Amino acid sequence: MKKLNNLTHIFVFLILFSGILTSCGTEEEIGDEMLELTVSTASIPVGSTVSFNVSSSIAGDVSPEAVFFVNGEQITGNTFTPTEVNDENEVYATYNGKTTDTKNFASTGVIPSQYTQKVLLEDYTGTWCGNCPRMNTIVHYLTDYSERIIPVAIHVFGSPTDPWTYEYESEMTAPENYNTYGAPKGMFNRIHILNMDDTQLCPNDRSVYEAQADVFLNQEAPLGLAINSTLNGNNLNITVKVGFATDNVPEARLVVNLIEDGLIYQQINYFTGGNYNCDPEYDYTTMPYSIPSFHHEHVLLKSYTDIFGDVIPQDQISDGAVWTKNFEVSLPSNVTNSQNLTIVAFVLGNGNQISTREAINVQSATVGVNQDFD
Repeated sequence: MKKLNNLTHIFVFLILFSGILTSCGTEEEIGDEMLELTVSTASIPVGSTVSFNVSSSIAGDVSPEAVFFVNGEQITGNTFTPTEVNDENEVYATYNGKTTDTKNFASTGVIPSQYTQKVLLEDYTGTWCGNCPRMNTIVHYLTDYSERIIPVAIHVFGSPTDPWTYEYESEMTAPENYNTYGAPKGMFNRIHILNMDDTQLCPNDRSVYEAQADVFLNQEAPLGLAINSTLNGNNLNITVKVGFATDNVPEARLVVNLIEDGLIYQQINYFTGGNYNCDPEYDYTTMPYSIPSFHHEHVLLKSYTDIFGDVIPQDQISDGAVWTKNFEVSLPSNVTNSQNLTIVAFVLGNGNQISTREAINVQSATVGVNQDFD
């Protein structure tokens, strides 16, 4: 019996010892160290300084002891001042035999302290629309008046069929959005109605429209845009940068559109033979009912963002910051001549609904040409 008790004691001891080993192993797994790398900003102008920090799940902030690497090269300390433009600088850190995940930040060209205010002019039109030559004249007036006015022609549904009817025209013209049903319609900065002036059904006085544009041209720009793109066959790469001269742009959204100029097609013309006092340069009374080789310019072919804009993260908006978005896309099937393509990008904001969110600034660039901040 005494021998049995001894064996029992040994058995109990082994069970307890095994439990201790198991417990120690579990605690070691729970205490496995994790590292987190943070970057002070997603983009920074060349010549300015970005800082990095490393946090350990065990030791807290270990930035002073960590070793940082930028673009594969070890740096001194936890700050870095870029000397050249690079949209995708890479940074990682090592500490206690472990390596953090790699993160990216952009170093941008030195951005201007002030941006040029430009104005988006949207023309709701159609090849079938007999009154639309009227708005065509107004667009010419305004683009002649200022190169800072950037036009976009949105072709809407009608009969006979328009070859460039925009795929989301019904959403844009809806009453709850921009309420632009019934061509022609002109809009400044997407939400402000252009008064076509019913005293001149066939336009002949430029000053009426120029005065309206001045209201928007004379504003101070809180942000600016830069566009670069390359076209290889049917593959289009676009980089859009938004530079901020403010800390606050509520509900900011980016829209990127593909535009084509120089399109030739018929245009229905209700002014033919009429008794209108037209501008002699745009006298549609002398032109036929169906103008056979009408020049359709600034035609919206495709939006590479949501038509009401892709959200710009609020934590990317600060005075002096630059936010970058890249697109790898294809040309749509309705492109006629890739040599006549333009990218038009603009930022919407300052409104909590689609109908109140205006274009704050706009930029355009021929495909394949770099348009920097201005």
